[in-house]
Amino acid sequence: MPRTSVDPVALRRRSVNRIVVLHGLSSFCYGMVFPFIGIHLASLPAVGTTGVAVYYGVSGLANLAVSLLLASAALRVPRHALGILGLLLWVGCFLLLAGGGTLAGTAAAAVLGGAGQGCFMAAIIPIVNSLVPPEERRRVFARRYQVLNATLAGGSLVAGLFLTVFSGRAITWLLLANAVGYLPVALALALARRVPAVPENTEGAENTESTEGTGRAEGSLGVGLLVRASLGAALFQFGAYLFGYSQFEATAPLVADRLMDTGIGWVSVMLTLNVVVIVTLQRPVTKLLEKRPEEQGLRIAVALWVAGLAAAGVTAFGPGPLRLTGLLLYAMLFALGECAYSCSFHPWLISRVPERELTRANALCNSMMGIGMFFGPSIGVMLIGTGQAAWVWLPLAGLCGIVALTTVRRRPRTAAPAALTQPAEHDPVPVG
Repeated sequence: MPRTSVDPVALRRRSVNRIVVLHGLSSFCYGMVFPFIGIHLASLPAVGTTGVAVYYGVSGLANLAVSLLLASAALRVPRHALGILGLLLWVGCFLLLAGGGTLAGTAAAAVLGGAGQGCFMAAIIPIVNSLVPPEERRRVFARRYQVLNATLAGGSLVAGLFLTVFSGRAITWLLLANAVGYLPVALALALARRVPAVPENTEGAENTESTEGTGRAEGSLGVGLLVRASLGAALFQFGAYLFGYSQFEATAPLVADRLMDTGIGWVSVMLTLNVVVIVTLQRPVTKLLEKRPEEQGLRIAVALWVAGLAAAGVTAFGPGPLRLTGLLLYAMLFALGECAYSCSFHPWLISRVPERELTRANALCNSMMGIGMFFGPSIGVMLIGTGQAAWVWLPLAGLCGIVALTTVRRRPRTAAPAALTQPAEHDPVPVG
């Protein structure tokens, strides 16, 4: 009896599930090390706190440089190869961190780590998109975000228990485990390369794979047109990380500890509560928003972030228990905003650019994310200088609200530049 061919829909679904699960595994491994990298480097006599600053500074610059090279088409690599390259660079980074003890080795690890992030982050969204039909995008991207948050938090918890038992010297073993954790993801991307793309994206994917790697591809968008097509998404990403994510991750713990007298323990509770809300409510929020335009989902995300900052600001005028309540409410509302963001942002970006240019557009947004994360904490530190928690939270609420303006449509989709809709090229996927 002849063997029947495998259903391509089943192949794509299996490939996406494999990528999400193995990416979650690598996120768990990274969760075991990311809170302790600075501690590890600072404990090395030849590295110290100077090396910590060098590592994060050089890593950020390398990420930005690679992202801009990819966005400008000065560097063109097929998306699967680009993702695998990024993962292998990450492997090299953490092997150097585990085995090195010099400032030069730390700087080299930072270059590999930053470049790896620039490559992988630019590639992973186009790869997942090529395997997902438009009607399933929001659910898949939301599930990916949910898995990554849960595994990252789980890895941090396990590492904390591990280091409590085996002391800080065991961080070296966690760094090695993290390096190994990237290899299964590389295998998943290599296997995904053989899976046929969804029918709507097949032409664009073929064009990208066959033309990238030798300078500017025939028919590819110039930098100006690419920026014009993805400007709103890039500006939203910049604002979201400048006034949103960087403030939650860097400024909020400082304000809680120095200006609100909550103590380090409550900072941990705040971060844990944030993850718990994302893990438990991501699916209901995605279901609620999947019939709405992506722009509306992003405006809801910003509104929730603003509400959280405003709640923390207003309650900061009250007594200690009220201030603590406001801080925890901020963590919960920010998490709900993250749920809305995760199921809306990348589908919105995908709808704005031709599929063949998605890697470049995603690299541009990644560069804006890096810039926002770099400058965001300095804004928070400047506001902390006022000495009043309320005058940190309330100005941030106003600044964060401005981000919603980036989702306003400047022109109807049908009036897109002709260069984006040439007959021989792949058109942008309409909003689901």
